[in-house]
Amino acid sequence: MTASARRRVLIVNAYFDPWRSAAPTRLFVPRAMAPYYLAGSFHRDRVAMRVHDEVYHGALVDPKRFAWPDLVVFGGLTAAFDRARQLAAYFRHANPSVVTVIGGPIARALPQLCAGVFDYVCQGDVDSIGGVIDAVFGPGHRAESETPRLDLVGSSFGLGFIETTKYCNFACAFCSLTGEGRPYAAHSEDSINRQIAAMGRVHGVMVLDNNFYGNNRASFEARVRLLGEHWRRRAFRGWGALVTGDFFKRRENIAFVAEHGCLGLFSGVESLDAAVLKAFNKRQSLASDPKSLGDACAAHGIMFEYGMMLDFAQQTTDQVAGQLDRLLADVTVPLPSLLSLTIPIPGTPYFDQAVQTGRLMPSVRLSDLDGQKLVEWPREPLQRVIPFVRDVLQFRGRKRALLRHVIGHALDRRDRYAADQLVVAALGPLLRYGHRPRIGSVRQMLQTWREPRPTYCAMTDPLPRAYRPLYRLPSRFAADFEPVYVTDARGQLTDAMAAQRVRRPLSA
Repeated sequence: MTASARRRVLIVNAYFDPWRSAAPTRLFVPRAMAPYYLAGSFHRDRVAMRVHDEVYHGALVDPKRFAWPDLVVFGGLTAAFDRARQLAAYFRHANPSVVTVIGGPIARALPQLCAGVFDYVCQGDVDSIGGVIDAVFGPGHRAESETPRLDLVGSSFGLGFIETTKYCNFACAFCSLTGEGRPYAAHSEDSINRQIAAMGRVHGVMVLDNNFYGNNRASFEARVRLLGEHWRRRAFRGWGALVTGDFFKRRENIAFVAEHGCLGLFSGVESLDAAVLKAFNKRQSLASDPKSLGDACAAHGIMFEYGMMLDFAQQTTDQVAGQLDRLLADVTVPLPSLLSLTIPIPGTPYFDQAVQTGRLMPSVRLSDLDGQKLVEWPREPLQRVIPFVRDVLQFRGRKRALLRHVIGHALDRRDRYAADQLVVAALGPLLRYGHRPRIGSVRQMLQTWREPRPTYCAMTDPLPRAYRPLYRLPSRFAADFEPVYVTDARGQLTDAMAAQRVRRPLSA
């Protein structure tokens, strides 16, 4: 590169699709926005910038794209480490001088593994990329003002995304944020205003905070009022956010956010069993009953959504089936917008508990930790649990009950929801638990068609097609397509994972 050349940077959100599809997941909300915030760290005029999110854009399978960048920055969830390593191999083969960087949860959970693969490992926040920019490109390539590159986001069906706080003030045992141990902090008013300005005209805004409510009442109220000001100026029709269960202990909070334009709230109910919540160190959700919270929100014109995790190490299939059937039978209760198995993420207290108690199965790969297959020994025999997991995650055998609930819930909420809220309330469960339309490029569809069928159990699940190179590569890249194992054939932690392990105590 000459001194005057415009540097080329690609930011990749690496992803293994647990449903074995290489095609885009365009309807998944929320979108990964870290790449676009990171892109704002680079100088607009001196750096040509592209973003590829393997969730939204689909798997990166076009060989023509690998030779383009001078610098590739990878991010993604911890389970996507193998995928980031595979992609780095493609880029290095196409351009031996390319510089590879990794950050986010992968880098923080697996620093030593990352250091053996990537040129730079960033364990800090988005702004930690600044030192890498200077080291690789020299001075003058950082942005003068770090404004998110929301112009690169493209269509999100009228939704815009912003962040008003970082991290969380709680310490749920299963959460990667607990493992990282970073302090909860709020963005400045100027930062929030710049994000909203960069977003442009949108129909609605989703606040991507891990915990919008937090532990500072004055900060919470100031951020709500700030969003309300933009809402009253018609910058957007409404907004939604994720809050923890303690938000609902003061029911006046619901009226307060509604007064300032809130149309949707998400909360991690996680489980309907108090014992499971206590085991997760999630006592803030002990009073989070989906029916009462849904009714309280609906009374103020707010949609209530929540996630549930299934823990077969503590629950039986009959218990889980009974809970889901009761939800389906009561049309006044919203269905969970996220249904997942518990995930022992490396670096978290939950992972340490699983290791110490011998709950992890043998030969669990890092990429198996996707919440859609068994990786821990269940209470009941595998021959009973595995078919149940296969069916329950997609409501198989409950499709008619699902349709009846969707129609009944929409009718129940028709006087309290606006038309667009009713559409979301009806389509959401059908898309999540019904049919998922996934259309992509010819290469993406061909790879999807070739995928082996999942078995929903880590001990027997075949490797995804991504572990086979798209084309012939030199032998020096062969190791990049070998999976990283969490446990060995005896169910013990592998040496590679043991070297990464950092035990963090649970805080109250």
